[in-house]
Amino acid sequence: MNTCLNIIWFGTSCLATAWLTYVWLVGLTGTSLFILGAITGLVFAPIFPLSFAFFNQRLNVKPMLLGFLLCGTALGAMTLNKIAGKPYK
Repeated sequence: MNTCLNIIWFGTSCLATAWLTYVWLVGLTGTSLFILGAITGLVFAPIFPLSFAFFNQRLNVKPMLLGFLLCGTALGAMTLNKIAGKPYK
């Protein structure tokens, strides 16, 4: 499992490099944004099931409790996103 997580973390760092390259050097068009968005979804999709398995393997937690924790953090990120980084004018 650690090997899978290391591969995914390497893939996400390559994906971040690709996003920076496209944004700063090439520029975003509708097609490139669609392609990068699809690749981002493919890279991030296995992270959540693997993180559940990793936490269950390493810690003695109930999966339902872990699901509530992750859902709560996602809900907080969606509702309180203006606190996270609204630039000042």
